[in-house]
Amino acid sequence: MVVTARRFLVIKMRDFRKFAIISLIAGVVAGFLLSLGQHYLIQPLIFAAEQLEMPVHEHHHDWQPEDGFQRHSLTVIFNSLMGCGFALLLTAGLYLKNHQGYLRGLMWGFAGYAVFFIAPSLGLPPELPGTASAELLNRQTWWLFTAISTACGLSAVFFGKNRTFQIGGVMLLVLPHLIGAPQPDTFSSLASEELQQQFVIFSALNNGIFWLIIGAVSGGLLRKLSANNTGFSS
Repeated sequence: MVVTARRFLVIKMRDFRKFAIISLIAGVVAGFLLSLGQHYLIQPLIFAAEQLEMPVHEHHHDWQPEDGFQRHSLTVIFNSLMGCGFALLLTAGLYLKNHQGYLRGLMWGFAGYAVFFIAPSLGLPPELPGTASAELLNRQTWWLFTAISTACGLSAVFFGKNRTFQIGGVMLLVLPHLIGAPQPDTFSSLASEELQQQFVIFSALNNGIFWLIIGAVSGGLLRKLSANNTGFSS
């Protein structure tokens, strides 16, 4: 029995190394594409909003990366690390459910997009500098609660064994929005409404690509490993 348990542990550690490598590849690819979209779509809008904010509020920063190579390289590194972390979660889900292939990966990627971007953005949309907002701790708490509630709700709806679990899942999906996201006492923004709308649209597009790439690459590599008879153990 001890030998069997040890063999099981060795197999699972081998599997973990495989989907850790998959997560690394998916995270780096998605992080690079996210950085590319931020450079061409998001950063020009942020810089424009900062120019409006600067004459009104003079901010002192201890340190900021210099524009150019330093800023771009740090952005790519941070986004790649974030992508690897999210890819590890998603690949673990694919592994536990024995789901493989680009299509399944895209579905899981869209689920991650819904959990970590769509659902929180319904109450707290992306904001440009110079936009009034509620207290940071309140926003972070609601964001985290929404992400967890959405993840549990989607799991119950799609993997629930009976109707009760599925109904409970729908309630979890709706609950954060019934409670409502924290809002400032009075709304104000230095940026124009058009600039704000562009920022929300481009952020949604960029994050959608990020999550779909993570899902497609993870699911595709899982299928490729299985096809080459080097895949995961059953």
